Amino acid sequence: MRQACWSFLSAALLLCGAGGSAQAGIVFQLGNNPQPDEENILFGSPQQTGTTVFGHTNQSNTTVQFSSTTDTLHTPSAGQAKVEAVDGSLNNISITVPSKIFHDFIMNPFNGSGTATVTVVANEPGGGQQTFTFSYTLGNGQNFLTMFAMGGETIESVTIDSPGGFGFVDLRQPRISGIGDPIITTSTPEPASMILLGIGAVGLVGYGIRRRRGVTQVV
Repeated sequence: MRQACWSFLSAALLLCGAGGSAQAGIVFQLGNNPQPDEENILFGSPQQTGTTVFGHTNQSNTTVQFSSTTDTLHTPSAGQAKVEAVDGSLNNISITVPSKIFHDFIMNPFNGSGTATVTVVANEPGGGQQTFTFSYTLGNGQNFLTMFAMGGETIESVTIDSPGGFGFVDLRQPRISGIGDPIITTSTPEPASMILLGIGAVGLVGYGIRRRRGVTQVV
């Protein structure tokens, strides 16, 4: 009986561990593939220059941050949706939404050369973070890339690096959707798993009572 109860509890624990995060992740798609409620990111007056510049979404007016560890960034003219480097060659840029998370991002590192590596830092549905990377070859003209979260993931930041060769002229037509507040997760077993654990616990308690009674009768 005891062995059967422990086997039942073990199965319940395995079910608790088999959460929905198995299919969670970040999907990368070459091309411009808008998601629901996609917003353009625009840069207003005055023009900005520095290692960090800010744009705003065209509908919700949410602030989006663009920063670089290697380049001095510049927003060339008000109302346009692009960021360039002062020296004309953009090799590194990161995108975040201060104090927020988002679910997808579309970008076009325009007129590039060499290989670009895109790194997405994602928030796991059960807590913690995971990094996803994708590399592709930049060409002369459009180099659209779409990335979106699935399975409960959310995006914390997106970084594109193109250190070898020219890099790219500018990052244009950035789009974003699914902006929201960070989700604070707690480790709560699913209802079905709780029921299994409860049944197993009741079985163990019943076994203990019967065992104690058996010992009393012998004495």
